[in-house]
Amino acid sequence: MYYHASPVRGIKVLEPRISNHGVPLIYFSKKRENVLVYLSNAVEKYCKETGFAYRGPWKKWGPYGFNPDGTQRIEEYYPNALADTYRGVSGYIYSAETITDSGFSL
Repeated sequence: MYYHASPVRGIKVLEPRISNHGVPLIYFSKKRENVLVYLSNAVEKYCKETGFAYRGPWKKWGPYGFNPDGTQRIEEYYPNALADTYRGVSGYIYSAETITDSGFSL
């Protein structure tokens, strides 16, 4: 099983979008909990909540990494960073049993 998180409800087919790396990608994980960090972007959320005018591309940012055993590690880069980033954020987790080059049906 593969998982994908999005703030968008009702997705039936995922389509690649240009990533931070400049190539069209779709992000999946075999671990459901790993996709939760993609539901919020700290910089984008701050700008929208405070009215800060930002005109560049929204780059995904997440305070996470992985331990040697493969479990996810979440870190706070400043006090209450996780609450600031994720409080009030909702979204959806989608699953797909198989992934092919021709499409990603959820």
